[in-house]
Amino acid sequence: MPKRFSTQMYLYMLPLSSGSTSRRTEEQTVVHTPTHDGGLEHTAATFDDAGAWLAKARAGEILLFPPQFYLLHLVAQFLSGAPPSGLSLTEARSHYQAQRDALLRFIREPQVPRSQSKPHRTAQIPWAEKVMSPTSMFVRRGDGRVVLGLDKPGPELEGTERGGDWDRVVLVKFKKDGPTGVEVRWREDVLREEREGEGAKL
Repeated sequence: MPKRFSTQMYLYMLPLSSGSTSRRTEEQTVVHTPTHDGGLEHTAATFDDAGAWLAKARAGEILLFPPQFYLLHLVAQFLSGAPPSGLSLTEARSHYQAQRDALLRFIREPQVPRSQSKPHRTAQIPWAEKVMSPTSMFVRRGDGRVVLGLDKPGPELEGTERGGDWDRVVLVKFKKDGPTGVEVRWREDVLREEREGEGAKL
């Protein structure tokens, strides 16, 4: 792309129920639904679990570009959806709170790199502080998907200590009507497959 844009992504969690149905009349939560911008990009808003959006993208029902797919992939590891049926309101609230706590720990603390032998410097950057500008590494021989690296910052931050996610890459095939075959993988697995001529495996 001849022009790139720096974009900030925000994580916003809706307030959980207090666990008491008798207090619901005293509480009012206002959720601002995004409004459309004249039909240029946003025309409606629908809420669903992160995993549901990923499944729809894999099935070809919706288009998710690599940055959105990557972010939902990370979030879905922690926000796994509704609790088992039959739980009380308090138990259900605890279920959701535990998921949120795990996600917040993930974004606030540096992650243990997958490869302990020689961790990349970006491993010490908490996920909430990571910045990344996806860059094409190569095209897989087996399935023609582009391998996007996520470790580099955008050009406005080159030469700084900022960085992204060294351990993961995104695979994607760009077509005229949008991206297909989007997948988040471990970098070392994708590189090993390419070395061993297994790039066709999905």
